[in-house]
Amino acid sequence: MASRSKRREARNSRQRRSGPRESAFDPHAREMVETWGELRALIARLDGDDSKAAIDTAFDSAVSEFVAKVRRFDAIRLLEVARQRFLPRAPDGIMPVTAEAGAAYLELLALIALAAGPETVTVGGPGVEDQEMSHFVSEAKDELNRILHLSQLRSFAITDPKDNLALVSLLVRGAEVWMRNSSYPEMVETTNLILLDGNPNVRAALQNQLGFDATDALTVLNACHHLQEAGLNRRLKAMGEAVDDAMVKGRADGRLMEFARTSLMSMFEPDADQATIAIDDIVVHTGITVNVVRAVVERFRLDLGTASPGDVIVAFATGKNPMRTRPLIVGDGGRLMLPHPALNVFAVRESLEEHLKTSRAVWNQYAKHRGDLLESRTCSALDRVLPGAHFRDAFEYYVPASDEEAKTADPAKYTKRVEGDHLVVLDDVAIIVEDKAVALSALSRGGKATRLRTDLTGIITKAAEQSGRMRDVIKRDGGLRIEHEGWVDFSLVREIHTIAVSLDDLSTVLTATAELTRAGLLTPDNIPWTVSLHDLELITELVARPAEFLLYLRRRCNPDVTVLFYAPDELDLFLYFFEAGLWVEPDPEQVRAAFPFLPAPSTAELRRFKARRRTILTSRTDALDAWWYTKDRDDSSSVSAPKPAMVASPLEPLLGELQSRNATGWLSIGATLLSLATSAQHEFARHSETLLKHPLPHGQGRSMTVPVTASIEPAEGWLFVWATRPAGQSPDDAEKSLRGYLQAKKHQLGLPRGVVFLYDEPTRDLVGVFYDGHTGPLVLQP
Repeated sequence: MASRSKRREARNSRQRRSGPRESAFDPHAREMVETWGELRALIARLDGDDSKAAIDTAFDSAVSEFVAKVRRFDAIRLLEVARQRFLPRAPDGIMPVTAEAGAAYLELLALIALAAGPETVTVGGPGVEDQEMSHFVSEAKDELNRILHLSQLRSFAITDPKDNLALVSLLVRGAEVWMRNSSYPEMVETTNLILLDGNPNVRAALQNQLGFDATDALTVLNACHHLQEAGLNRRLKAMGEAVDDAMVKGRADGRLMEFARTSLMSMFEPDADQATIAIDDIVVHTGITVNVVRAVVERFRLDLGTASPGDVIVAFATGKNPMRTRPLIVGDGGRLMLPHPALNVFAVRESLEEHLKTSRAVWNQYAKHRGDLLESRTCSALDRVLPGAHFRDAFEYYVPASDEEAKTADPAKYTKRVEGDHLVVLDDVAIIVEDKAVALSALSRGGKATRLRTDLTGIITKAAEQSGRMRDVIKRDGGLRIEHEGWVDFSLVREIHTIAVSLDDLSTVLTATAELTRAGLLTPDNIPWTVSLHDLELITELVARPAEFLLYLRRRCNPDVTVLFYAPDELDLFLYFFEAGLWVEPDPEQVRAAFPFLPAPSTAELRRFKARRRTILTSRTDALDAWWYTKDRDDSSSVSAPKPAMVASPLEPLLGELQSRNATGWLSIGATLLSLATSAQHEFARHSETLLKHPLPHGQGRSMTVPVTASIEPAEGWLFVWATRPAGQSPDDAEKSLRGYLQAKKHQLGLPRGVVFLYDEPTRDLVGVFYDGHTGPLVLQP
């Protein structure tokens, strides 16, 4: 029986693979549980013979009650109170940690208040009392939640259960309601400015036709936010000074006490002028001319027309948020309010792109510039994690034009020429990448099924088909016939991964791979890693070792992973990979079918496989946020937060040695070593020392052979061999002998790849790394 320490280590290893349990203090998990609890309780109350009618009645009643309360208040003043309540705040340089979707509540309240308009106040009737707005806002979240939940239930009630795209549509609309900035706004802002102002002709068209460019628009919108923040801080300072004076001088001075009370109310419930910004203030703050500022304001001012509160609520809850492209509120006298800055970068890009589409010539220039930018940025990101790889970008190659050509299996006779965006090859690994610069339309975000399928087909399905086509040709023919290059041999490639990179951030859709498969947008045998450009760039910046990136590709595209793990954001999946490996226990029976030399599965293996459950991942980006917002601080006295990293591996010295030597197969070898459970990694790290400590007599070397078979795919099997070279044995003889043994043992076990780590007994140094990817008949060495 295994020792207690070994049993403990095995248990810890399984927990690491399955992932840590959610902490009871995780605010994101708590928020999720509370939300589901509220929704379930609401469903229980409305369940009946005609639940749809009950939901409609409850929705109308909730809207009427809420609108009646809202109409008591001035919309601008109410929104300033709500800004202080719903937006997270923290001292300068400190990132607030909150699981509340404050932006969504604030936007919905703004839309309702502006659509409702003020009630008619009877002369001599009661006015709004001090702190009445603050009290209302403190309770508004629960009422807004109820309205949104009822709206969601209405969507569920009319959803056709036979529609295989229904859940994807609900995910898209849900993201529009709740999510803001799935990528860091600074990254998106930089990209948008390069897109819209990076091409001189496009920028000139915007300036001539609209009176401003993207830089002007973002500058004006951001300035409105900054000036509102400055006004809030001034009121806070004035309140503090007034209260301090009142406390020092006592109650005798009634005027001073009244001033303190007024300052306190101005802080929390200011008048409309204090809560808004004048156009002239923005002109002074930015240095932009008044005509340009006015042009920006007119383009981005919110206009609800004659929409009723019920209309704006329904539109908001179904993904048609009018503030997405028009986030600026213009009040009496032309004074401005920006409820929050999270929509600025989206509003500018989407609004200006809609304008560019009105001119075919300009739009074509913009579309080409957009595609070129995506291709170059994708290459730069991949180059960071695939050093030394050979890149082919924007090339053409040949595929069969008909079944007859395919039957010949002769690439020289293929006549159909197709395009490939990127093919990256490093030793035995090939990565095929397709770039998609198109975006989801407003109709898709609003849940229109036919348009959503069209857009997702253009972004996801086509990328999968195009990358899968190249992969299939390489697998079948062992290479490609590339225009201007001729035949290129890829017969040594042993694993191929496909990636689709989207310019738009579609996190909720891109992580729902299982649902995309059910909807027919992907096929189970062709699932690329579909990722946004910004997530790809951030992930490649976080990766410390290229082997981590390759292992993530292997895990991320495992069909079981897409079913058993769900996260609203790609970065949550990636950080969980750092944390716990994103490991899925394979079917032990299928593993034995793939590797027949293994013994029958143990009871424990069968039990673990049967115990697999779907895991819903909550946000894991708090540590990432802290690192991101402190990594480039100019303040030398401040301390940067640590960069998120993968769990430390005892094999790190060996991984570094393999890469520094540029040993053949170093990338795939390293990823396979990192894929092992922690206990196995510790054992592998000790193998060389164990052999070197106990050399054999009579000048014979020692060896240890371990197959790695934690997969249901025979192509993913590996053979690892540790060997020693005694004093007196020539390097050539040792290499020849070990290469022969490696190939023979691989052939015997049916494993496609293997490696020998050879250590010199006198010096104890690693003196040879012999990779073998031969998969055909045994080749006898002379």
